[in-house]
Amino acid sequence: MIEMNDLQLSSDDRSSVQSHLDELSRKITSVVILVIILSIIWSFSIDQILNYVLNKLDPCETSCINIFSPDEWAGTRWLSAALIGLFTAAPYAMVQAYSFAKPGLLPSERRGFVLWMAIMWTLSFIALVVSVTEFLPWLYTYGHSFNEGTGLTGKYDAAQMLRISISIAWTIILVLAAITVITIAGLSKLLWSGNSNWWRLRVHGVMLMLIWLANPSNLPGLMFTLTITASGLVEIFGWRIFRAKMPLAYGLQELYDKDGGIHRVLYADCRCCGVSPRITPLNGMGLIEFDSVCRDDAQQNKLLDSVKRFGATKVVFSGCSITSMEPSFIDSLRFLGCKTESLGLSYLSTIRTDKSNVDCDLAMASIQSPWSEESANNRCVSRIIESNLETIYYGGKIPFGLNLAPKEAWIRNPPDSLLTKIDEIGVKTEQISN
Repeated sequence: MIEMNDLQLSSDDRSSVQSHLDELSRKITSVVILVIILSIIWSFSIDQILNYVLNKLDPCETSCINIFSPDEWAGTRWLSAALIGLFTAAPYAMVQAYSFAKPGLLPSERRGFVLWMAIMWTLSFIALVVSVTEFLPWLYTYGHSFNEGTGLTGKYDAAQMLRISISIAWTIILVLAAITVITIAGLSKLLWSGNSNWWRLRVHGVMLMLIWLANPSNLPGLMFTLTITASGLVEIFGWRIFRAKMPLAYGLQELYDKDGGIHRVLYADCRCCGVSPRITPLNGMGLIEFDSVCRDDAQQNKLLDSVKRFGATKVVFSGCSITSMEPSFIDSLRFLGCKTESLGLSYLSTIRTDKSNVDCDLAMASIQSPWSEESANNRCVSRIIESNLETIYYGGKIPFGLNLAPKEAWIRNPPDSLLTKIDEIGVKTEQISN
């Protein structure tokens, strides 16, 4: 058997790495072409835009902004046009990013990705407006006020002011992006203390790399200040999320085995297209319902998503046979550290005509791990007594044509300890097979 080294969704088409790289290259190329076209269009009106921005940034009563280096000013003009072009091309870039990432995202990750992109584009626009009209003018005015006490007359380079302003505004947008990612991941129950280091490494790494790329190389003090401020703000806003307990849902509870290990058992109650009956899971088991998880890729992805988000260590299927499912789906569950087991209820429902679910209940009661063999035996004996059963048939496989009477039941592969307990309560046991 080939070991998996990553998570494979049921909907994955198993395309080669090169085909993914080719698709990514096409999408990036289309975005770059659009940015270039929009940058050229914006270049015709960039002077008016920069004139407005510089008038807002000017801290002096009479203008004290000058152009000391024409070549730097020309570069700044084109940089500004390119950034505006990138911002206006962002919706198209987001569509391309989503279409590329969608096949490899779990349902909750897909929703979070779309929500994050929509929120971030809106926040970026608001951040730019507020930065240019309020925050940066206040910051330059505050800095200029230090010159008044020294008697110096400030003269400021327009290109340098714009580059610093771009760096600060860019940092604000990146900080908002990082905070939004952490918040959405926390609300979606994708982020908790157990995987917070994984999220920290990627969020801080990407954010700081982009900050350093946009920061003027001749201003190390600004780079240091923005780095510390950005990292500090992300940690402050993510304080509680980074330290949150592992989320639980679907009624999952933490179960302890005899060695003190923690388990989370999820009962996948699949209707199997109406063949599998509904029974009550054991106390502590989570319950998630499906119509035909063994046939539907979307339902399989939902189960993988739930197992990953809520740390299920075992999935018990109601009627689906493990061997009837795609091997890649079972391998994905194993990759997530999740064991699988099936009660085979769709088969048990065919061995009697009195519409009793006692065989199904016994299948549920006999589940072990994390429960002990003794506790499973006690549950089975209790169910046998409640149902007034007189005969228990058992074996490794349901015999063909088996038809049980009302006071009879079937148990698959019971341990010797259970057979002994059944004999002690005066119920007959008989092994049968084909």
